[in-house]
Amino acid sequence: MPSRGGDDPPKLTHMVQRHEPQSGNRRLVTERLTLREPQPDDLAHYRLVVGEEGAEQELRYGLSHWRAHGFGPWIVEEAGRTVGVLEVHYAGPGVTGIAPEEVEVGWTVAEAERRRGYAFEAARAAIDDAIERCRPSRLVAYIRPDNAISIRLAERLGFEHVADGLTRSGDPMRIYRREGPRSR
Repeated sequence: MPSRGGDDPPKLTHMVQRHEPQSGNRRLVTERLTLREPQPDDLAHYRLVVGEEGAEQELRYGLSHWRAHGFGPWIVEEAGRTVGVLEVHYAGPGVTGIAPEEVEVGWTVAEAERRRGYAFEAARAAIDDAIERCRPSRLVAYIRPDNAISIRLAERLGFEHVADGLTRSGDPMRIYRREGPRSR
């Protein structure tokens, strides 16, 4: 993707309604999707998207991230049906090439729901929300080199490949960054 130089990163303007209830069940509503803050009883939703292994840990981490930082992952629903999970959180330690304090964005769509544009629609809403909510200097995504669909999606969202690194488990990955509003 060509460099934009001093230009602002693309603003992913679209119709999103933001709901901030006192109860802690925050929501973003797009044309087709509802992104909602996970709740303690959402394990079945995580299992549907990320599989049995790791679902409980992912949910616990997401809940604690929301409590500690006021932002975090979203469960993505279309017409009341879970179609994905959109991760937005501090990267934390252990990923080679990404600083722990960088805000990471990642997406997982349930296998039966792929190729319908859900990841793009959910990610652009969550990115705009993250930029407004926590004002990061940049956003980061790390993607396995063989995941061409996610690489294209990251580039479409304004991320640029900046380096290669390693996941926490030592697997190779590509690092993508998108400058945020405080980078100038």
